[in-house]
Amino acid sequence: MNTNKVQVFVFAMLFVVGAFTGCVDEDDDDKTTTDNTIKIGFLNPITGPLEPDAPGFKWGADQAISDLSAMYPNETFELIELDSGCSGDVAGPAAQTLVDSGVVAVVGAACSGASMSANAVLAAAGIPMISYASTNPGLSDEVAYPHFYRNVPSDAIQGPAGAAMMADAGVENESLAILHMTNDYGSGLADSIKGAWEESGKLCSAGMQGYEETTTDFTTMVGNITDASDCTAVYLSSYITDAAGILEALAEAEFTGHVFGGDGPAGIGLLEKVDNGTAVGFTVSAPRAGTSYGDFESRYDANAADVGSIKTYVLTAYDATMMIGKAAMTDGTIVAGIESVGTNYEGASGMINFLSNGDIGGNGYDICTYGGDEAEGTYTCAKYWTAEAGVASA
Repeated sequence: MNTNKVQVFVFAMLFVVGAFTGCVDEDDDDKTTTDNTIKIGFLNPITGPLEPDAPGFKWGADQAISDLSAMYPNETFELIELDSGCSGDVAGPAAQTLVDSGVVAVVGAACSGASMSANAVLAAAGIPMISYASTNPGLSDEVAYPHFYRNVPSDAIQGPAGAAMMADAGVENESLAILHMTNDYGSGLADSIKGAWEESGKLCSAGMQGYEETTTDFTTMVGNITDASDCTAVYLSSYITDAAGILEALAEAEFTGHVFGGDGPAGIGLLEKVDNGTAVGFTVSAPRAGTSYGDFESRYDANAADVGSIKTYVLTAYDATMMIGKAAMTDGTIVAGIESVGTNYEGASGMINFLSNGDIGGNGYDICTYGGDEAEGTYTCAKYWTAEAGVASA
């Protein structure tokens, strides 16, 4: 027998077996990379209308990564943050970058339009996402948005909550005007508010007016309201920056009616955008946490002055990151892991139970009002709304 030929044959067989083994290892685990680093994507509105709140969202996600690392000391968790721009045009390419980076799942996006575009990319790659702030009712369509989950309630629920909030404050029929962004979030919430209000009444003569999210001059829209004697209340379906601009325009026009808003501008961060006195009396609704589990809420409260942002969504960003990390440690696919973890999950933002379409029922809405004076502003949530009991004192 030719010894050289035998050696060549043996080496060739070892090479084939080694290559085959490598392929089996790579395909057998769809949740971790070969270096055992669990990569979690994070779509954050670093630019765009929610830019002031983005550092707070990131703080919540970073805290979760630290907690996961302590919980699973033999694993390495890595958060890969990319800008969603609060825009589908930015979030879509960012989602592809996360796919190429090998993430197991994605936390985000915050803005509804960004989540819609990101989902088209992520779902095609079999990668699920948990949004911590996207509330557009259209995202409840599990056929159009597969593997999309969110730990915040749909604005289909916030509409009735907002209408009840305003009725409780004494807003009368045919006295309400609505100003809204024309993006997916702004239009979706405005339609929900309008639909709920018109179940038992009508809007005032100024009606519902839309504007691009990049708008900075609100003089004409505000003038339409102040010129109409029947318009004594305004609802803003906005983010924080445009809400500040509208509040300032209303103050300059000497509007004396009541101004309301949804979760977009809610939180102490608004006080960094307007004079304290301008925000006084502004009343908003924001998803209610219910019972908070663990110590993360107290950690946020201890650092609230520095973290700022919208507390509700700092908590949900933390929870979304924790849930993905824990799901990655289960057997089976990451989707199955998320659905398993997302059943009776005791989160910082409350008890979480994903429905079959990825939604949650929620715990109602806090009703919060800005107060104080020019020297110091306040943000107090003295009431709340639930579908079962309506508006009640906290």
